Amino acid sequence: MRLILVNDVSTVRGGATKVALQCLEASRDAGLTCAMLVGDDGEGLKPRFAEIRTVALGERPLREGPTVADVFAKSYNRRAYEAMEGLLRESNEETVVHVHGWSQILSPSIFYALAKHKAKVIVTAHDFFLNCPNGGLINFRSGHVCTVKPLSAACLTTNCDKRSYFHKLWRFRRALTQQGVGEEFWSRVGIVLAHENMEAHLRSGPLQHFTTLRTPTEPLTQGPVAAWRNRHTVFLGRMCWEKGVRTLADALNKTGRTARLIGRGPLLAEMQQALPHCFVPGWLSDEEVTRLAGEARVFVMPSRMPEPYGLVAAEALMSGIPVIVSSNALIAAEVASNGAGLVFDSGDADSLAEKLAETDDDHLMRRLSEGAFALGKRIAPSRAEWARRMVDIYMGRSGFLAH
Repeated sequence: MRLILVNDVSTVRGGATKVALQCLEASRDAGLTCAMLVGDDGEGLKPRFAEIRTVALGERPLREGPTVADVFAKSYNRRAYEAMEGLLRESNEETVVHVHGWSQILSPSIFYALAKHKAKVIVTAHDFFLNCPNGGLINFRSGHVCTVKPLSAACLTTNCDKRSYFHKLWRFRRALTQQGVGEEFWSRVGIVLAHENMEAHLRSGPLQHFTTLRTPTEPLTQGPVAAWRNRHTVFLGRMCWEKGVRTLADALNKTGRTARLIGRGPLLAEMQQALPHCFVPGWLSDEEVTRLAGEARVFVMPSRMPEPYGLVAAEALMSGIPVIVSSNALIAAEVASNGAGLVFDSGDADSLAEKLAETDDDHLMRRLSEGAFALGKRIAPSRAEWARRMVDIYMGRSGFLAH
């Protein structure tokens, strides 16, 4: 059996690419014949996967400043279609194609190539681009979770895009192109969810086959943190609107509290200016993040969008660090019911400020720290278990999309 992994980029800058490369590693180690299609130059694969058959388009993600021509070409990337078609024709072996990211470079054109072949197709839903034009199920203008039916007339007339209505129209066109592959194709595609609560948001279209395999991760620290003895509030993630950093900044300024905000993104300079009393260094090395995590009292995940999983929250919980999460996070109910942290109303700085004030209670924080560590032990599969289950899905041994 042959496996083809598909992802926009080869260099890890986010969770989707990290998982894609973990899939490649697990498959190679299991003895599967592997190939990979990427939209960038493929340089990120060379250190670990130099021996893997790689087709790289050498193009840039849209977020890195596309031209107008790029924007329209990448509603249907002809080169990506031809590359996918070429890979599928290279062998008569039984083939599984696992798609991770396609919205930034490869485009929906790859699905048109896949629809012409009998390969088993699996897509991991790292976000909601399978049915939502902006991928986040959120209105970036109002800040509210979107309840409009995707690709309906109301969706078309709603300006929910973070950039402009023109960009929304382009995203809508791209989503229609994706849907246009046809119900026959999409009804046979298997969807791997990062969290089981994603399924309710993806069942509005032709998708029928779902399974959940939570992303494996490692704790931020080598052992459990006695969080109740620490004093530092920590945010770790991308500095952008949808991750809720402005809500966090407002809450910190309302209360005069300090925090450590670690990460890069378009709002980094704004956060550094808005929070002169906080530590906002940009990105740090893994070693430095580990050191700061060991000094953390609480981690904050203030996402405005329905965060599909939240790896940072999982990493903190596995380290025994309580979390304060937005009510929009899909793990919010799990955190609350297991006494592993606190939940605030998404986008509400006053609500977040109230939860931050509760962390002053050492007795509460000790209970939450112990609850966090207990939940962390079962929140995600081990790397080995995850790899075994992923290969079982490819081989048809899991019962999911069995041959």
